[in-house]
Amino acid sequence: MSEPKRKRINPRKDQFLFYIIFAIIFAYIVFHLNNVLDWLLSVASLATPLYIALVIAFLLNIPMRGFEHLFDRLGKKIKLFNFKKDTKRVVAIFSTLAVFVLIIVLFTSIIVPRIGDSISMIFSNLNDYAVRLANWLNKMTRTFHLKKTYTTSDVNNFFDSVNLNTILSTLGNFVTSDDNASTASVVNSISGTTVTTITAFFMAVYLLFNKEKHITQFRKVLCYFFGADRAVQILEICEEGSHYFNSFITGQVLEATVFMTEIYIMTKLFHFPFAELIAVCAFLFSFIPMFGSFLTLCIGTVLVAAADSKDIFLFIVLFVITQQFEGNVVYPRIVGKKVGISGLYVLIGITFFGNLWGIFGVVAGVPITALLYATLSRLINISLYRRGIYVTREHIAKTDEDGNKTSNLI
Repeated sequence: MSEPKRKRINPRKDQFLFYIIFAIIFAYIVFHLNNVLDWLLSVASLATPLYIALVIAFLLNIPMRGFEHLFDRLGKKIKLFNFKKDTKRVVAIFSTLAVFVLIIVLFTSIIVPRIGDSISMIFSNLNDYAVRLANWLNKMTRTFHLKKTYTTSDVNNFFDSVNLNTILSTLGNFVTSDDNASTASVVNSISGTTVTTITAFFMAVYLLFNKEKHITQFRKVLCYFFGADRAVQILEICEEGSHYFNSFITGQVLEATVFMTEIYIMTKLFHFPFAELIAVCAFLFSFIPMFGSFLTLCIGTVLVAAADSKDIFLFIVLFVITQQFEGNVVYPRIVGKKVGISGLYVLIGITFFGNLWGIFGVVAGVPITALLYATLSRLINISLYRRGIYVTREHIAKTDEDGNKTSNLI
């Protein structure tokens, strides 16, 4: 009995069929672009806990890695800290979490109540502050010979323009995204966010514990899709971006903590009002490059002027002295070894991505800027090296194949 003949493959016919299917799919995507994008976003949103877990793991990895290095150094001197690899990872993770919990407990139990008292005092004494601010502003206008007079009603009108109900309703709309949102929907939203956060937290801990394994898997995926050479280039760019971001975060956290401590000690020593509130503002605004200290000075000046106007000039002088001491003495010794992104690029990134994506853009602006900075700097440096161009602040020179300068262009 003869075997049945196999169907022969016609490459041209199969290729033509492929083009027809591709054209149909492409036309459907073009004419139903909004529906396709909505479907893709809905599918991508299913992995929201994973995205949050990656961010949490990336941030927690910075102090965890510091604890591991600390245990390595201590293990060489003290046998008690000579942990095995898995034990060291577990101890480092729990040490990192313990530090964060301790910071949160101290902040909520000590700082937050004092800030709450300061804010309550401000709102309960608005009339007195209005009178003091009006007198201080009039004194400033006379000093600088300005033809402008401020009354208490002018200051009160400014306070009235800051409508607390409008602010609260705006925040509520931001959270609920619906003007007619019911209490049940708000509760469901909060409970859903809580579950997502808890899930993401445990996923982040698992990612950290098996960090090397997941990095290896990620490298395999890159090699599979892009090939070994392209994957190596992508990994080098990611590593440089991670370095810039880690350096910026660690440097800024150290600087913000030191500056907050200095401002708090200064305000306490000279008995300025609202010491805790001004110190927290100093910490938060330190993450805003170039303008952070100026914003803190403006807020502190207004608070001190409202409470006791005769100390305003002393506060400004001491604040500037403290800021200069921190920038010229403390910062180079403690933070100066950290090499991160330029503050200008960070400010541009936060502004651009903040306007593009709102709150999420402000949060993601720094790591995206770090990645873009690493990518562009690598491309530019490699291109200049291949073209034999060496650029410094003073000279632009030609180089040979060994990288030695041959002639100065400028």
